[in-house]
Amino acid sequence: MKTPKIVIIGAGSLFFGRQAIWAAANLPGFRGCTLCLVDIDSERLDKLTRLAHLATASAGVHIESTDDYREALPGADFVVLSFSKDNTHYRRIECEVGAKYGIRSCSGDTIGPAGLFHAMREFPAILEIAHAVEELCPEAWVINYVNPSAAMGIGLMRHAKVKSLALCDTHHMPGKKESYLQLIGEDLSKIDRFDMRIAGVNHFTWMLKAELEGRDVLPDIREAFRRDAVGEVDEGYAKGRFNNYITAQLADLFGAVPTCTGHTKEYVPFYQGRSPIQEKIPPLAVFDCDERERWTSRVWQEIDDFLSGKKPISEFHSSIKSDHATDVIHTMVVEDGRNYFINRPNSDCVTGGRPVDNLPADAFLELECRLDRNGPRPLKVGSFPLGLRSLQYLILDIHELTIEAIMKRDRELLVRALSMDPLVNSIATARVVIDELFEREKEVLPGWPETDVKEAVAEMELSDSSKKSSLQLY
Repeated sequence: MKTPKIVIIGAGSLFFGRQAIWAAANLPGFRGCTLCLVDIDSERLDKLTRLAHLATASAGVHIESTDDYREALPGADFVVLSFSKDNTHYRRIECEVGAKYGIRSCSGDTIGPAGLFHAMREFPAILEIAHAVEELCPEAWVINYVNPSAAMGIGLMRHAKVKSLALCDTHHMPGKKESYLQLIGEDLSKIDRFDMRIAGVNHFTWMLKAELEGRDVLPDIREAFRRDAVGEVDEGYAKGRFNNYITAQLADLFGAVPTCTGHTKEYVPFYQGRSPIQEKIPPLAVFDCDERERWTSRVWQEIDDFLSGKKPISEFHSSIKSDHATDVIHTMVVEDGRNYFINRPNSDCVTGGRPVDNLPADAFLELECRLDRNGPRPLKVGSFPLGLRSLQYLILDIHELTIEAIMKRDRELLVRALSMDPLVNSIATARVVIDELFEREKEVLPGWPETDVKEAVAEMELSDSSKKSSLQLY
């Protein structure tokens, strides 16, 4: 492949913009590339552009920047979507409203009220950009980094004619393999003899097989999580609380190990604190938006320090590293034979057929893939155990319904999608949560039919009152 042109839409994203700049300056396949930064926030775009010029000064990289993505697209080889307008602000609203009605989201970016409304806020822009890619650079790969990753990937699969990948950095290789070898006390030099098979809907992924030098080590991995769960203390951060305990318990229940527990634990109803028989750990904490805001502020200050010279740019190069998306692009450019976990349909396995035997070919799953300039081809995984397979279907259906509702601007389909969520225990709850979030986020949700939120809450209260009256009869 020729020296690539990489367009980053949402370059002000601190989870990707800095890493892309680092990769352009340090990865050999990016020497001489064009890095085009796009963001509608002029202040953030200016800072990242200045940082890019400073960091890539000796790397022969051509830096462009614009607030108009259509201006950036012609000639692009890769278009990375990494935007989310006022994400923490709206995530806070969505998690708070969910908690008000008994839905405790520890992450709040994929399912539940926050996942639903995140998709509603961002997918229209994703689809608009995809259609522009069809027109202006039809051979480019669209790489989606916007959550909910699976829902957005399904939307692109169903409604756009672009070559696309959906990514999440949870299973970045080789780090993911190394973490499990370290967990069971094995030497990292054995990594090439460690065969692990992981699959599932993004953020609901499971290790179905693990062999080291031909020996089944899945029991060792499960036992290691049980060991680390003993005396586990509250880490404070919502996504990290009691993950060893939950991983071990879910592994015992399903016979497969959850590999993204910080998200997966909000996909099941067990940790919501509703049961009269409680777990040994407290209910899930709601996602900590204050901590996210503090982190964001610290990183922007660090960027300011690089730009002012308070911190040397050499520290930028030593403290940042490549991320999942930049490594994927680099492998597609240089074809170095590396495998990656990529969200894509359950088809076109390297050995033929479907990677996961007992899910359909269009199930949108996170799968380990061989990758070259022609795109990803997944490795064989096997089958999901019963029970866990049905939950995969459920999450896929929620994502499919979400995209269908967005395309049709159909609030009743949204109610169906949220009613199916594992954490929602009544249709009335789904309806009132949706109506309240529409009221609080109406400025970013144009084109949807309106409903009186007060009327919806009154309806829910009437339902509760009727329930109490009927209980008194028995």
